[in-house]
Amino acid sequence: MVRNKDKSETVVTIAGKSYTLMGYESDEYMQRVASFVNSKLEEYRKVDSYRRLPADTQNVLVLLNIADEFFKTREQVDQLNEDLERRDKDLYDVKHNLVTEMSKNEALEETMKEMRDEINEKEKRIVQLETELSHSQGAKPAHQHQPNQHQSSQHPNGRRN
Repeated sequence: MVRNKDKSETVVTIAGKSYTLMGYESDEYMQRVASFVNSKLEEYRKVDSYRRLPADTQNVLVLLNIADEFFKTREQVDQLNEDLERRDKDLYDVKHNLVTEMSKNEALEETMKEMRDEINEKEKRIVQLETELSHSQGAKPAHQHQPNQHQSSQHPNGRRN
């Protein structure tokens, strides 16, 4: 609904009679309201039992039915607003849980990175220790027996010296 800051006058026709309405709503809005009332009057004029009623009773009946629609519509709006509030709360909860889980995920990723770094360091240390072990086993200690150079050797033709 569009509201004017100043009061305006609008002429509408309801049930064949012209009425001058004053209000802050736009002319288009007031025409829509008049059109709604006219459609309700037409709807009831199609019913034989309504047409047989006195004019004042007809008017009260239309007013009651319009009020009934208004209250039912307001109940629907209230229900939709409650649903919207519940969904907003649910969405907030989901967003909160998402942020919490993302934070946990970041912490786990940091822990995984630290563990990978630790594994890399340990693998480097293993390689270093294996290298040191290999070097220590490859070098011959001084007390190990060396073949004597003075022992006889075999001559190329198979004879001993």
